[in-house]
Amino acid sequence: MTDKLAGKDDSQRLLGYVESVAKESRKALTLEFNEKHKGIPFNKTGHILRDSLIAWFGRRDKNLKIIAESVNSAKLGEIRAVFGGETKNVRFKVRADAVFSLAGGSAESPCYLKELNVSIDRHTS
Repeated sequence: MTDKLAGKDDSQRLLGYVESVAKESRKALTLEFNEKHKGIPFNKTGHILRDSLIAWFGRRDKNLKIIAESVNSAKLGEIRAVFGGETKNVRFKVRADAVFSLAGGSAESPCYLKELNVSIDRHTS
């Protein structure tokens, strides 16, 4: 019985760690977008966000594995990326929601990161 409880406590501890890493990634990726990706066409942002987040997690902690599941833009200026993640047999989802201001009304318009949120979904059913 205590092994199950200890395992659950360990899972909760790991998920807490993953949440703190996600907060770090938000800050780091906001800086990266503001320095390296200013004015890129909006239609390129989804792939750049996906690749940047995967690369950042890989550099931050090699035991945190994330794989892109979907990247979409339901509305011009908004991107949602969802990743499946795992560390030490604990699974989770990473959700990245980004809002960009566009200097035009098309998908090819230059854009600038306005807001980025990276969150962890502890339930992966």
